[in-house]
Amino acid sequence: MKKTMLAVLLVLSMVVPIPVWAQYTQPSSSLTVKVLTTYSYKAEDGSTVVIGEVQNTNNFPVTGVRLGVSFYDEKGKILEYKTGTTLLKIVPPSGKAPYSIISTKKDPTITDVSINLTGFNSSPARPQALQISASTLQISDQLTFSGTIINGGITPTTGTTIYLLSYDAFDRVVDIVTATPLPDNIDPGKMANFSMTSTPKPITRSYKLLAESDNFQSPLVDVKDIKVKLSSLTKLVTIADISVTDPQGNKYSTIPVGSQVNITSSIWIKYAADQSTEQPYVCYVQIKHVGGGVEFIGAAQGVFHGAERQNPSVIWVPESDGAFFIEVYVWDLNAMALSSPSSIINLMLVQ
Repeated sequence: MKKTMLAVLLVLSMVVPIPVWAQYTQPSSSLTVKVLTTYSYKAEDGSTVVIGEVQNTNNFPVTGVRLGVSFYDEKGKILEYKTGTTLLKIVPPSGKAPYSIISTKKDPTITDVSINLTGFNSSPARPQALQISASTLQISDQLTFSGTIINGGITPTTGTTIYLLSYDAFDRVVDIVTATPLPDNIDPGKMANFSMTSTPKPITRSYKLLAESDNFQSPLVDVKDIKVKLSSLTKLVTIADISVTDPQGNKYSTIPVGSQVNITSSIWIKYAADQSTEQPYVCYVQIKHVGGGVEFIGAAQGVFHGAERQNPSVIWVPESDGAFFIEVYVWDLNAMALSSPSSIINLMLVQ
């Protein structure tokens, strides 16, 4: 079984091995329902949380999407196997649904997980008659969010759950917060209020909302009204430059398919006066198609010893032609962002 190590991109089959502290996993596909992304982490109580999304590529709804998660130690021994389902009961045609599966054991020796799709059934459609209207999403030391949900259907609805999905820079679901509206029984054309509070994930780049009741759903919608108040950011990394060269340091005009490409980022850190001058980091390089889709993710680790400039480098060997661009992120070893995403645009033509 292949294992995904931190910041190493692997091609996955139907069974997807994921380190508990993994920062990226390649999508897996099987049949006509796909496991798109998987992210895992240790909860405060010691359990291992595995979350992500599946996509229904059929032209009909599906239900009972069943997933199995194996939890491993560092030697590959299975410590636990647990099954679960998507949080949405019905996954619409071409739609996505989040899942969350938590280990029963609070075992610190769990270091890897693998996930596989075990089955699903066809289903009648569930109308997307729920409409979510949200206020500003406030982020500081706490995430606070509120809004209303309207029943746009012709029958009453009950059992509604609202999901706030957090996505990182690699389009993985990294957190799921839920809320129940009040009142729970919503008549046609009426609304109910909801609110939620949680601890924000520092690696979150975007948020989406989704709701489902016993007989209706809402579309998956982007949260665009976000207000961030930083409490006390005392370390900040600046991404000053990104260069794309061959192994001899010469810049490419066009990149031949199969050639080695060195992607080097020039970064430096600013400290508060009372802080230690040593900061480990991971510099991630993500290469994306101009038309969308991730082609490659690589990483280089280092340590800042004071405010000196560093130049971490990642090697990429393109396997196909096309137009690509680069995104760079710098995080600490606990996946907390030390920098804003790179604003430098590097376009590359591979032929």
